[in-house]
Amino acid sequence: MLGTSSFRAKNARGFTLVELLVVIAIIGILIALLLPAVQAAREAARRSHCSNNLKQLGLALHNYHDTVQTFPYRQGGTSGSGTNQDEGSGFTMLLPYMEQGALYDQIKSALTVGATTYPPYGDNAADASAYPPWQVSIPVLLCPSSPQERLAGNPAKALNHYGFSGGDSATHITPRAPSSTTNARRDVRGLFGYQTRRRIADIADGTSNTIAMGEIGTSRGGRHFKGATARGLGMGVIDTPNTCLLQIDQSGNYLDSVPTVILNRGQRWARGAVQYTAVNTILPPNSPSCTYENDFRSIGQYPMTSYHPGGVHVLLADGSVRLVSETIHTGNLSLTDPKAVSGPSPYGVWGALGSIAGGEIAGDF
Repeated sequence: MLGTSSFRAKNARGFTLVELLVVIAIIGILIALLLPAVQAAREAARRSHCSNNLKQLGLALHNYHDTVQTFPYRQGGTSGSGTNQDEGSGFTMLLPYMEQGALYDQIKSALTVGATTYPPYGDNAADASAYPPWQVSIPVLLCPSSPQERLAGNPAKALNHYGFSGGDSATHITPRAPSSTTNARRDVRGLFGYQTRRRIADIADGTSNTIAMGEIGTSRGGRHFKGATARGLGMGVIDTPNTCLLQIDQSGNYLDSVPTVILNRGQRWARGAVQYTAVNTILPPNSPSCTYENDFRSIGQYPMTSYHPGGVHVLLADGSVRLVSETIHTGNLSLTDPKAVSGPSPYGVWGALGSIAGGEIAGDF
């Protein structure tokens, strides 16, 4: 018996320290190998969710068009005291078509003017910050890949991760100098603009070749270009759009020489001003935003941005959704912003997809 016990004692030993370290190292390597795959799978799910949101917005736009016989404006409404001061958002008009009929009815009940074609009580009113409807998050307007923090201005305002396309226009996208209200209303080259109501019949280039909406990635804070706007850079960023690309460093942060950086892109769905609800198709996807004036309504570069690797989702006017690469052809970005209201876009395939009647052949993208 003594011999048997001694034999068992010699063979019933545990792992050595070296063996434990080897096992831990192997587990660590496996986790390191699996983690990117898990993260990629999660991003794929978020990207799919984001794409589905745009499909729902496309359906809402077409249902609205079927009812009203036009698409909504991006920015507009009624002017004067107690109204939305021409800064109402097209999203408000789409609420009944986004399963938000009760919210729309609440807004409509506050009507103080006689025009029933415009949703009332705009975000620009002095007491709008306390108006409950503007604080409501609309699920279909939120992309899970983008930050969910409300940063700019009054944090009670709810976010928006999608913008109406003004096409390949920097000067006619908003009624601010050196443009004019008339020019902005008449000459915007995209599907949406200031007090501009387009019809499907106006899309001469074809609904499958024209962008209706695209993504706006909101800010995580700091001076990173996504979700932020460099303000007051003068006509240089309009006349030669690639000037805006030079305003960020290699890490994507605005240079210290840029005096005013505002974290306001997509920070208010209820306000139709360009920095909240507009995109244009001049600079490639995932480029910085730059404005002429130090104002949230200024003309400027408002590119689409997202937190998806390599590109952004766009909603085409036919209701389909595509992921567009940030390397898409953008033509000559040293050219002056086109003041013409017709003709081919100088900004390559990207500009052609933004214009509704440029006469271009967009080709593959």
